[in-house]
Amino acid sequence: MYNSSWAPNETAHELFEEEAWLQGALLSNIAFGVELTLFVMCFHLLLKQMTPHNARRHISLLVYISVIFSLGTLFVGGNTKFTQQAFVEYRNIPGGPSAFEEVLYSDPVDQVANITWCVSNWLLDTFLVWRFVIIYKDVSRHWILLLVALPCLMLLASIGTGLVVITKISSSSLFAVVNISIAYYVMSISLNILVTILIASRLLVWRYRMKRHMGSHHTAMYTNVIAIVIESAALYSIFAILFIISFGVGSPVGDLFLQVVNQIQTVSSFLIIYRVATGRAWSDDTSTSIPTCSTSPNDVPLSPVRFRVNPSSTVVESITTKDAHGGQGGVTEHTTCDDHV
Repeated sequence: MYNSSWAPNETAHELFEEEAWLQGALLSNIAFGVELTLFVMCFHLLLKQMTPHNARRHISLLVYISVIFSLGTLFVGGNTKFTQQAFVEYRNIPGGPSAFEEVLYSDPVDQVANITWCVSNWLLDTFLVWRFVIIYKDVSRHWILLLVALPCLMLLASIGTGLVVITKISSSSLFAVVNISIAYYVMSISLNILVTILIASRLLVWRYRMKRHMGSHHTAMYTNVIAIVIESAALYSIFAILFIISFGVGSPVGDLFLQVVNQIQTVSSFLIIYRVATGRAWSDDTSTSIPTCSTSPNDVPLSPVRFRVNPSSTVVESITTKDAHGGQGGVTEHTTCDDHV
């Protein structure tokens, strides 16, 4: 039976804040385990699939994921140590762990976590903007410049506000840091949500056009639900929305999301890189490498196919050995394909 005298002399709100903080730290470690697993998988696959043709890209991705994982490790280490100090080493500070966070928010251990969080966030945001450019690369130059301009400006604004947050951590009041932190979070998360919507929209349009021209069985690799969620980093955007709402209204639940949101963003990027390594991610030539045929998607598949070239014509005639009803026949089909969608 629990004894009420064992409970700390704190208000229910303060206890709820501490519970959210501690649970967030535990969830952060769980998410870091997922991050570690994906890092090892990506690193191994990038090395395994490296060839002279793709060596430059794979080496760049290896360096990138190594830097991101190192920053994530420092963040988890700093966050775990700061939580340990608040709940174990200095538990008797007046006001409890919540007061410890307010009084020692500029502690070097906490600063390591905050700085690595910001730098990692910049790199992850940059990666997502790069993926956005790759997916929209075949759009006309005029439109791509307009589409890229806003995300790039938002990225620069995110980096700028992040630098302000870092400089204010050790020189300003907690209130000032919280205010600028909200601006930073809103800018970074807004960037991710915008890019997520644009990427998902592009993939959905591609899915519709592929399904219309070639049939639904040709749309799975790039535009099934899982592919769209991964390629657009929707997992992070959904989680980030929950975080910014709770953080913006001052709910202690925001502390829970705050400690996990960086790992979720890293996991989203590693999932994209894993698809890149397996050759399933959208690449520079995806939109032109798969032809769009004029054959109706409702046509019955014809197999096997033999090709006959008419010397007096540039049309290649495909002759099937089965008709639409499965019988033997000499059905001749003229198929025309476009190289672009």
